[in-house]
Amino acid sequence: MKRNYRNRGKWLPVLLGLCVFAIVAAIVISAVGKASEASDKEGLRLAEEAIRKAAVSIYAMEGAYPATYEDLKAQSGIAVDEEKYIVQYEIFASNIMPEITVLDRTVFE
Repeated sequence: MKRNYRNRGKWLPVLLGLCVFAIVAAIVISAVGKASEASDKEGLRLAEEAIRKAAVSIYAMEGAYPATYEDLKAQSGIAVDEEKYIVQYEIFASNIMPEITVLDRTVFE
C-alpha cells in the first residue's frame, strides 16, 4: 500500500506565519502600552512644571505666592485638566515656595 505524502507540509508555513504574526502583535501591543505610560508620566511632569512656573511668575510680579490653587488659576490663567489630574497646592507662608504635587486621578479611582 502506497501512502500519499504530498499534502504533508502545506500547514507548516501557515502555522509559522501565524506564530510570527502573534509574536509581532504582542510586541506592538506591549510597545503601545509602554508609550502610553510614558506619555502619562510626561503629562504629569508638564502639568506640575507649568503650575510651578505660574506660581514663581506671580511671586516675581507681586512678591507673594498665591494663597490657593484657585487664586493661582485666576491670576495666571493656567489650565490643567482637572478631570485627569489632582492638583495639591499647599502653602506655608506667602514668601515660601508652595508644595505643588500633581497626581493622576485614574490611579485613585
